[in-house]
Amino acid sequence: MKQSIRKILCLVLAAMLLSLAACGKDKEGDTPETTEKANITDPMVLGDFQVVYKGATIQKDASGNDALVLAVEFTNNSEESIPYGWAIVETVTQNGQELEYATIFTDPETFASVADEILLEVAPGETRLVHSPRVLAASTGTVEIKFQDLLETDSATITLNLADLSREEAATPTEPATDPVTEPATDPVTEPTEDTTQPEAEQNPQEWWNGAWYGWWTMYGCEGYYEGWDDLRWDVCGTIEIGQDNVGTIILWDEDYTQNDPMANAAVSLSLEGLTPNGTVTSEGGWFTDIDLNHADWIVDPGEMAVDNAICIVGTYENEEDVFSYVIYLRPWGTIWDKDVVDEDLPGRYYDWYLPLIEAGEEMPGLIPYLS
Repeated sequence: MKQSIRKILCLVLAAMLLSLAACGKDKEGDTPETTEKANITDPMVLGDFQVVYKGATIQKDASGNDALVLAVEFTNNSEESIPYGWAIVETVTQNGQELEYATIFTDPETFASVADEILLEVAPGETRLVHSPRVLAASTGTVEIKFQDLLETDSATITLNLADLSREEAATPTEPATDPVTEPATDPVTEPTEDTTQPEAEQNPQEWWNGAWYGWWTMYGCEGYYEGWDDLRWDVCGTIEIGQDNVGTIILWDEDYTQNDPMANAAVSLSLEGLTPNGTVTSEGGWFTDIDLNHADWIVDPGEMAVDNAICIVGTYENEEDVFSYVIYLRPWGTIWDKDVVDEDLPGRYYDWYLPLIEAGEEMPGLIPYLS
């Protein structure tokens, strides 16, 4: 069974750091982690790293939700460069609920976000200020933040009272010029035909996009570490939230990720131009696994699909010599795929996991269980 890109990188980084030989939440027989309750201003030493709480504010995210923006000072005391997002695992909870990442723009022209520093490499001995945004479950009460090192052997926890935090205004991006729509990869599910039709939008186009989505994704053109991974497929879940200002987020996760620790977190904009009244969604920022997403890395037009109520996301991963292209097929949670899609083009967990949940009227869960 596939290991996630994040788990693979953990193993590589662990070897570089001359630490334990395994990484991840599923390891067995590890030394129990050391947890201490930190004073809010005390340096937190976590393995080869140090984190210092520098403050927090409440801001509106791209979808208009209240979000906590945490500011920490991260020092890399290891021998290798590493981003904060790979070195430190944050678990942020409120009222027992783990909070999801938020998208908050800092530049209305470039769609830069407050979280961009999370994936910037920090050299050995260097200190960087990093901001981490989370969507609040409530605008009052307390929020607990647990910090763990890469191998989750050390941890420290702080608690914030939201009443003590100030509010700040976030920048509002403007809709960019529309780029030419790229052709998706050829596939039986999405090969356009002259008879391809989509239902006209009977509501605001944002409502067509917003909600829970389910499908599968695959890799092709694999090089470097991923050579030989071509045509492997994994189920994927996701959420899309686009506000009335036509900006929002797409969050995706497969079996090796969760909704709160996703595979992709893309800032997107919605253009009303496209092959249907539902318009076209374009990436403006964010990340896919461990690389940044930029303007027009994703261009998603549902009118290119050969079936109704479906979208296709096409992209390219490139990290030095490690390269692959990917295609992600999604349909709204609750869609009965086998009415108009052949078995070969169904998600792998369609019959044994997805369909029983749909028949039971269950909402989309925040994780996809491994096939036992």
